[in-house]
Amino acid sequence: MEKLIVDPRVKAVTLTGSEKAGSGVGSAAARQIKKSVLELGGSDAFIVMPSADFEGALSTAVKARTINSGQSCIAAKRFFVADNIFDDFLRQFVERMRALKIGDPMDETTELGPLATEQILHGVHEQVQKSIAAGAKLLTGGNRIYGRGFFYEPTVLIDVPRESPAYCEEVFGPVASVFRVRDAAEAIEMANDTIFGLGASAWTNDPSEQELFTSELETGMVFINAMVASDPRLPFGGVKHSGFGRELGAVGIREFTNTKTIWIS
Repeated sequence: MEKLIVDPRVKAVTLTGSEKAGSGVGSAAARQIKKSVLELGGSDAFIVMPSADFEGALSTAVKARTINSGQSCIAAKRFFVADNIFDDFLRQFVERMRALKIGDPMDETTELGPLATEQILHGVHEQVQKSIAAGAKLLTGGNRIYGRGFFYEPTVLIDVPRESPAYCEEVFGPVASVFRVRDAAEAIEMANDTIFGLGASAWTNDPSEQELFTSELETGMVFINAMVASDPRLPFGGVKHSGFGRELGAVGIREFTNTKTIWIS
C-alpha cells in the first residue's frame, strides 16, 4: 500500500477500513504531504426516548444491529433506552433477536447470514466472552452456530461494564449492548463515551430532544427517527477514531479538488 501512496502519480488516497489500516494509510499519506480521507470503524448509538414511535424504534433497532450480520461500520451497536420504557423495549428486543431466521444469505427468507471469516467469528466471540467475564449479563445468544459457514447467534448484553470490549470496542457482528438511561442528557453522555464517532440514531418526537441530539452527539451523522444509512446525496463520514473527511455528496467530491484563487487587477 505504501508503494502506491509514494508513487508521484497518486495525488490523494481514501480508505474504508479498520483503525489500524487507517492509521497506516493516513501516516503514509501525511509523510508524502498528500490528502487522505479515512472512513473507519464505529460504535454507533441507537437512542430511544419515551415520546418515540415505539414499534418503529423497536423494529428498526433489530434491523440496525443485524444488517449485513452486524458487519457494518454504521450498524447500531450500543442501545440507550429511557428508563420508563426500558423493560418493555428490552423484552421485545430480545424476543425479536432470538426469533431471527438464520441461514443461507441467498435465501430471501433468511434474516441473518454468516460472518465473513473465521477470524471475525473468533474475534466477536472473544469480545462477548470477555465482556461477560467482566460482569456483563447475557440475555440471549453468545455462541457460535456450528455447521457450514461462520454463523454467530444474535446476542444481547446488558449491565455492560465500561472497561469491557462490548462497551469500548467495535463489535463487528450481531451483538447488541443495551443500557438504561434516565433522560436525553444521560443518553448523550453515554453515547459520546467512546473513541468512535461515525453515526447515531435517536428516536424521539420531542422537538427539544431532537435539537439536543443533533447538536450534542459527537458524530459525523445524526439520524432522527431513522436508521443511519449512506445516501449519495449527503456527506458520509465520522469524527474521532472513526476517521476524517467525507465521502459522497458535493462535499465528498470537493475532498479531492484544489481551490485556486485568481485575482485579476
